[in-house]
Parts: sequence; C-alpha cells; structure tokens
Amino acid sequence: MNTPMNLSGARALAVGAGLTLALAMGAAPTAAMAEVRVGTTDVTVKADISNVSFKAPTVIPFAAKADGTLVGPSDKTITIDNLSAYGIHVTNMKVTAKNDWTIVADAKTGSAQNSIDFKVGPDKAEKDASSATQTTGLDLSKDESFDMKYKGIADGTDKIKLNVSGHVARVTRDIYHAGGTGDQVASITWTVEPGAHATS
Repeated sequence: MNTPMNLSGARALAVGAGLTLALAMGAAPTAAMAEVRVGTTDVTVKADISNVSFKAPTVIPFAAKADGTLVGPSDKTITIDNLSAYGIHVTNMKVTAKNDWTIVADAKTGSAQNSIDFKVGPDKAEKDASSATQTTGLDLSKDESFDMKYKGIADGTDKIKLNVSGHVARVTRDIYHAGGTGDQVASITWTVEPGAHATS
C-alpha cells in the first residue's frame, strides 16, 4: 500500500521538477525578445549631378588698350553663382579658341598673329587660359578657391567673383565691329559638381 503512494510522490516530484525547468526555459526567450525590440534606420541624402544649378557669366568683355593690355570688367559684375540649396565646386575649366585667335601663355612675346593671353578666376587664384586649352581642360577639383556654399548664404560665398586680365598682340582682325560687341576670341566651359571637392 505504501508503494503506490511512493510512486505517486515520485511522479509528483518529477512533474514538479519538469514544470520548474519548463518555467525556467520559458523565461529565456522573453529576455531575448526584449533585446530585439529596438531597431535603427539610417537616413541619407545626396545630390545628383543632374540636379546641380548654377549660373556662369554669358560673356567676359575685354577692352584692348593701344599697348595690347586687356581691361576687363569688375569682379562684382562677372561671377559664377550657385543656385543650389547645397554647396558646389567648379571641377574643370576648358578654354576653346574661336575664329583666328591663338591662345598663348604670353601674347607680348608671342609670334603668332592674333595672339591672346588671359587669366580668369577668383582673387589670387586666376587660371591661365592657355593651360586650360588641353583636351581634358584644367582640373580644379582640389582648388578650394573654386568652392561655393549654398545659395543665399549671408557672407556671399555662394558665388565666385572672377578677376580677369590679359594681353593681345599682332592683331589683324577687326576687334571694333560696327555694333561695338567685340570679336569672340574664346569660350570657357565650366564643369561643376555637388559638394566641396577640395582636399588639404
């Protein structure tokens, strides 16, 4: 009679131990689930090159003095303006000669007829046009002076004020013209990209 009682007691102990183990095992997933209830999502923004907006001067009108020195307009009137909500950078300047003009490093000593040399760029960072006539243009991607900040920034750094200077020599073309517009000597192609590409 005692044996069935002992077996029932043993069975109760086993069931109790099993229930305790099950409860203990069931607590672990609850803690693990709590650890994965928080997630992180990164938010990014980037500008596509096709969305960059800027304005370059339509013309740089030089006046030639009798000695061949070129006088250009004020840097307040010829600017490259950033029209984008983010900073941009001029990465390349390509100069192409027009008509019968020859772009040289120094027209004062050049031997070709209709020779011209000119520089254009921000103060103390003017670029020689002759160095920008190569097929690939002139790489400006590491020149901080060609950075522009977002449109409308209070300090005016959303534009590049262009200083210009130069000379002509042995001119055979009509540089007056009836309309007084002058003779086109070159065109400048500016390439810009989002952001400041300069590196120190």
